[in-house]
Amino acid sequence: MKKLQRLSAVVLFLSVLSFVSCDTEPVDPVLLDNVNNPENPGTNPNNPTNPGTSDGSYWPMALNNEWVFDVEDEGESPMKITSTESIGGNTYYRVNYSFASSGTGDLTGEATNLLRHNNGDYSVRISVIVPDEQGMQITVSPYEYTILKDYLEPGQSWTQDVQQTTTYQMPGITIPPMVMNFHIENIIQEKGITVTVNGVSYENVIKVKQTQTITSNLTPGMVLTVYYWFAKDVGPIKSESQSSNFTSSSTLVSYTLN
Repeated sequence: MKKLQRLSAVVLFLSVLSFVSCDTEPVDPVLLDNVNNPENPGTNPNNPTNPGTSDGSYWPMALNNEWVFDVEDEGESPMKITSTESIGGNTYYRVNYSFASSGTGDLTGEATNLLRHNNGDYSVRISVIVPDEQGMQITVSPYEYTILKDYLEPGQSWTQDVQQTTTYQMPGITIPPMVMNFHIENIIQEKGITVTVNGVSYENVIKVKQTQTITSNLTPGMVLTVYYWFAKDVGPIKSESQSSNFTSSSTLVSYTLN
């Protein structure tokens, strides 16, 4: 049982866009796999099923683009596009955000964090590799979800239902898989606004509210709410996240675009 408790801390909640340092809030695995439509996840009466036409880039994607954030209680944390990858014929941009242990000092996972911009849709794809430890093999499915649809107007929304399964293999021991189900609701709250972050005023900003309702076969349910602010031709400038026992915020300090 002690081993299983340690395993639950291996995979931390990671939201690339909430810019939260991975070792601040260990929770059970929160890794998604879009089982419905990985290329354009989520449907809603207010949500076009095809990517809309964007009027600009709210997250410019090019090699060596970099954003530096001031993360609450953690200090400055950079996010840089370091390379590109092709998956299913689509181009993804790898960012150097990483995965860390929860502080046990025993097990550490490593994440590959990818971004994709398809017309007006902006997606995040995360896959995790956990090294074998004392004969234990852990397999975590990747996940991808849409964080922003920049062509929607305030009040319009989109939903995503995704599932992730983490499996464990250890000689002589049967460990049930952990199945996580996520219902993700996103809504454009404001658009075309001006927001001041660390003394800098950004125009043409979109504010998004994302609510994740998370249920699992092994752990109690939880609700996570994240607010994102994206500035046109700049990228993400601010985020705030909260759950029943956790809050965090991040703000843009500087950025370099190519």
